[in-house]
Amino acid sequence: MASLLDGIGEKLADKWLTALAVPGLLFMGAATAGAVLGQGSALDLHLLRVRIDQWSAAAGEWSTVGQLAALAAIVLGSATVGTFVRSCAQASERVWTGDWPVLTGWLAARLITARRRRWNGIQAQVNGLRATALPRQRGPELQRELEELTVRRDRIALAEPSRPTYTGDRFAGTASRLHHQYGIDLAACWTLLWLTLPKDVRTELRSSRARFGVAVEGSTWAACCVLLGVVWWPAVPIGLAVGLSAWARGRGAAALHAELVEATVDLHLRALLDALHADAAESAPDRRLGTALTRIARKSS
Repeated sequence: MASLLDGIGEKLADKWLTALAVPGLLFMGAATAGAVLGQGSALDLHLLRVRIDQWSAAAGEWSTVGQLAALAAIVLGSATVGTFVRSCAQASERVWTGDWPVLTGWLAARLITARRRRWNGIQAQVNGLRATALPRQRGPELQRELEELTVRRDRIALAEPSRPTYTGDRFAGTASRLHHQYGIDLAACWTLLWLTLPKDVRTELRSSRARFGVAVEGSTWAACCVLLGVVWWPAVPIGLAVGLSAWARGRGAAALHAELVEATVDLHLRALLDALHADAAESAPDRRLGTALTRIARKSS
């Protein structure tokens, strides 16, 4: 038992150190460099090295207890910074998913209108081309043009935009597509479906969701770096680079998670219907069954 607890403790410590202390330590190092160098000597590495040598010499005269206390204070401060940024990442996720506060409603409405106008314009072209010929009568050029327009449309959203951001529409589009296909309210039915999923499916869904969370947290660190640029300008390009990386990874992670959620419903909705002993035909779930399932999940409310 003791060895098991020791192993769990080591794993938790490693996870805590990697997730909170290390990023916080890097940010504290950048903040310290900014405080020492300022804007005028932002890239003066010699000055920074001299100051670090002075601090090291002063710390060398401390007692062992004092040195350990300073080290503990640095680690604790790094973890505190990491914890603060992680808490801010919850607000960042609302920005990513388009769940913006009321005060920014006007901006969200304008972005939704612009995104919807672009999406509907491309969809009108798709509908027009589809109306010119049946699928079997379409030539290679027409089919290629249809595919290119479809890709352009899906880069905006898979369904008509209802959020001011790509990620928000990606998640909302999944719920819309599933409602259109099966008649289910994904938010109401998800908990019931989750409890019927095999362990490996739930693990994969957790992993994909965690990858998106990591990207969101990366964007929060990027914003902190840009703010640090007020006192040390090199933090701005660093923040922009981190932000661009987080943006690319976040879009990919959001798309993958949405695809996994949709595939999970496609593959396991029947198991949920059977588990609830819902009135179901032997064929694949249809909108009638999805409506019945939503009624069960909502408890007729």
